[in-house]
Amino acid sequence: MDGDGAMELNKEVQDGLEKARNFVVEGVEQILSGNSDELHSVSACPGATALAALALLAVGRGFETAQLRGIQWLKVQQRGGWGKFPGDQPDEEVTRIVGMVLQGSQGGWKAKLKLLSQLRYFSSLILSIGEGVVPGLEGPTKDEILLPTILEERVLGKLPIYGRPVIVAASLLASNSQGGSQEGITYLLETQMADGSWAEDVVATSLSILALLSKGDFAEQVQRAGLWLVEKQYKSGGWPAFDQLKIWSMGWATCVFGETVQKASDAPWILRAVEWLKRGQNADGSYGSTPPFTHPDLDDTAVALIGLHQVLGEENKLGSNLLKQLQNTDGSWGTFPSFQGIPPHVTSEFPVYIASVDVSIHVLEALWRRSRIQDESIWRGLTWVLTQQNEDGSFPSSWFEGAVYSTAQVLELLSKWKFSWKRWNIARHILGSRTKAQEYLINAQNSDGGWGSVVETSLALAGLWRYEKSVPREVLDRGIRNLLTDQSNNGSFKPSYGGVYAKGWNYEEPLTTALTAIRALQRYQRLYKASYFK
Repeated sequence: MDGDGAMELNKEVQDGLEKARNFVVEGVEQILSGNSDELHSVSACPGATALAALALLAVGRGFETAQLRGIQWLKVQQRGGWGKFPGDQPDEEVTRIVGMVLQGSQGGWKAKLKLLSQLRYFSSLILSIGEGVVPGLEGPTKDEILLPTILEERVLGKLPIYGRPVIVAASLLASNSQGGSQEGITYLLETQMADGSWAEDVVATSLSILALLSKGDFAEQVQRAGLWLVEKQYKSGGWPAFDQLKIWSMGWATCVFGETVQKASDAPWILRAVEWLKRGQNADGSYGSTPPFTHPDLDDTAVALIGLHQVLGEENKLGSNLLKQLQNTDGSWGTFPSFQGIPPHVTSEFPVYIASVDVSIHVLEALWRRSRIQDESIWRGLTWVLTQQNEDGSFPSSWFEGAVYSTAQVLELLSKWKFSWKRWNIARHILGSRTKAQEYLINAQNSDGGWGSVVETSLALAGLWRYEKSVPREVLDRGIRNLLTDQSNNGSFKPSYGGVYAKGWNYEEPLTTALTAIRALQRYQRLYKASYFK
């Protein structure tokens, strides 16, 4: 690229950065004030909206307005059917669920009664969506997802705690006998959270409402759950599949902005964000997705620590020690630990479900940032990650569709390791792995310059940036141009619906999407400045 072209692209990068930063700061300020709007929050979900509307239809008096708003939102979203996220290609099972809810909601009391009589069929559709198991989690078999078998500890123990109410509620709805029903009802009554929800999850809460209403009179519990659903409904009428990812957003925001902020006055919200993160930490050092009620999640824990370490430059010992204590024997880390107590007063423990490369990368990043001393737990984790590389150079991911997501983050992680003669064998492994991962990402670049979604393109650029001496500059230039074409006038970016939630319920988290883009743009800008002053 000639000098004029490089200067023009750098100006576009600066303009894009400014807009993106403003968008994220707006979202961060909303989180800090406790009042987030839909534009900055987890995307609405057709399947979850249909379930919430059905649950409120079943509850009845007092919830008619919210239920009708949900129905209207679903009508607007119709594109020959409904997909797993707004604008998605129609999905057969989601379309069937939404269609049944719309028909029952509009056809008078007889249609409503007929719809509510079909709850058993309805629950089987929900369970069929759940058959696309997240890699690394075996889950109960079809025969085991039945009452009373599902409540046996050996079966229930195959699922992380947050996922159990969904299966138990669906099993209650699907049951055509009394066997195990009372035990299932008792389980739901005992696991309803203080805020009225089940696992702060719209799908789990909706199914639990329907299950309790189908089995008896539980007015107080159902009312509290209904009020929680109303609180989580967006002004547009839709519902997200679960509550929010506020810890995730805040952790990445402090980390990404912290890379370039020289002093606190440059971004006065950062210190407030740090204090917010400190207050959101559970008693054992863990974090959930949204304090104070959510269950511990080691990925959220790692990201919160990454943000804290970036800004404070000191170790959060409580969180770091927890991550080290919950490392699997093979060196990996999983997502959801078992725990005792009620958040935030919890003690996380084994088993930890869904061991994955993406979670292990974030934990290694968090532990590495606490100091530059690479202790044994870090080396074991790094060794495990390296063993997961595929022949083509890619790394698998559990929580994002496509190998670019993990491969780009592994590549960045490996760029930070200092080699030691005492670790010569792993050093050779790192060098070989980096080369293969670079080749994979360069070959995976599409003809339009991107790598797929905004998140994938941003992560690929950020990962390759650290190897700019061996990566053709054209690869980075084309990627940045592609990224900028996906930015909206308000600073946000084209949604990246590649995230996998609850075995097939896809979602978009706009702040994280924008933050991955900001990091890529920031690093490209540094590359331009370094070239300019040579």
